[in-house]
Amino acid sequence: MERKRRFEQYQDMIARLYPELCVIPEAAGDGVIVDSTRILPRSVTLQVTDDCNLACTYCYQVNKGKRRMSFETAKKYIDLILTGDKGMSDYINVENSPAITLEFIGGEPFLEIELMDKVVDYFKSKAMELNHPWADRFMIGICSNGVLYEDERVQKFLLKNRCRLSFSVTIDGNKELHDSCRVFTDGVTGSYDLAVAAAKSWMDKGYYMGSKITIAPENLSFLTSAFQHMVDLGYTDINANCVYEKGWEPEHASLFYTKLKEVADILLDNVEKDIFCSLFDENFFRPKLANDVQNWCGGNGMMIACDPDGYIYPCLRYMESSLGTEQKPVRIGDVDTGVGSTCGYKDCIKCVSCINRRSQSNDECFYCPIADGCSWCQAYNYQESGNFHTRITYICEMHKARSLANAYYWNKYYEKLNAQKVFEMHIPDEWALKIIDADELTYLKEMVQNRLSEGCVSSNPIPKQEPTK
Repeated sequence: MERKRRFEQYQDMIARLYPELCVIPEAAGDGVIVDSTRILPRSVTLQVTDDCNLACTYCYQVNKGKRRMSFETAKKYIDLILTGDKGMSDYINVENSPAITLEFIGGEPFLEIELMDKVVDYFKSKAMELNHPWADRFMIGICSNGVLYEDERVQKFLLKNRCRLSFSVTIDGNKELHDSCRVFTDGVTGSYDLAVAAAKSWMDKGYYMGSKITIAPENLSFLTSAFQHMVDLGYTDINANCVYEKGWEPEHASLFYTKLKEVADILLDNVEKDIFCSLFDENFFRPKLANDVQNWCGGNGMMIACDPDGYIYPCLRYMESSLGTEQKPVRIGDVDTGVGSTCGYKDCIKCVSCINRRSQSNDECFYCPIADGCSWCQAYNYQESGNFHTRITYICEMHKARSLANAYYWNKYYEKLNAQKVFEMHIPDEWALKIIDADELTYLKEMVQNRLSEGCVSSNPIPKQEPTK
């Protein structure tokens, strides 16, 4: 009954094709669950430039420049990844990552299309030379703004690597929403027409096009029409998320609930299309087990990244292009000396490696009755607080609103399909009443109670804590 993505993610494909290589974590010592025990394909990132041809208002990269990665720097990074030399194998190797994704980012990555082409060719040839398992178990990941899509060099690269490519053009929805934030450097001209033309062209060729709607305070009011527009464009997997940065106010949560109900109605009216939307998840919005201390993100070294100057980071968000001047960049190595080669690098590795959900969360967050599905960016926590173990909660009210909207959607969905399931509400009334009025809360609770009285089985029950051995 759970709504699934139609497009199989690379890590899921590898897990299906090579089950003997992929391990799903069970409780580690003393019942503590740790994400490092999960063996699945990981990503390694190359920031080929920190330059961009757009100036999106919500962009997390607050300190863009004009730096460009050299081919020599890229080669050294690829060599470290494939050989595992100079400490790199402590982070990524064939035992903990049976396959790999080469992620290219900017700025706008297609500004350095010639470099990307050379890097991919070098990775292929080096992996074959080493008889490396990743020679035939790798993907290329690119998220672009679509402005340079029609460039002849870009087209040649995309077609050349189409069988190994996870490619998406960022479209925030309809033209009004997209162009309210995703503008050129003049601060006025929108990029919607170019982005949609690029996405349509790629899909018309028969290839999958990923999606991502970024929800910010300045474009929240457009969410419903944006989602409908994505459906009209033919998207069946629609990913969307709220930004983590400050700017959210209580009134935004109320509006978010209203907009999510409208999106839910669109989904319910198009059940036969089986549209996946990441804003609705029937397993979320319940407490988490106390022994589940996994990070939401992989910012503790699970997503290593290299910047144009050859410095290596636990995650791209720890780069100075993202942190700006607020905090020092968190570097764990460089392409010349490797990972953990200096006291400074070792200190950073030690700091990020000990971060988990418990260390970052105060008691209110850790024992939150709807903690499951509440996301955060570890690097943004550091950027905002200067502390690796302080969780920033600007997004909190939006998560609460989303939990209420999920109760509306899933119980309507189950009713429409005659499914004997119920989506329970674990959010306290006092939280809900800051977002919706008493009549709406009563309506949602009655939906739940009616289904429970019919003997429906909960899709999101409160998990039971297993006794530790």
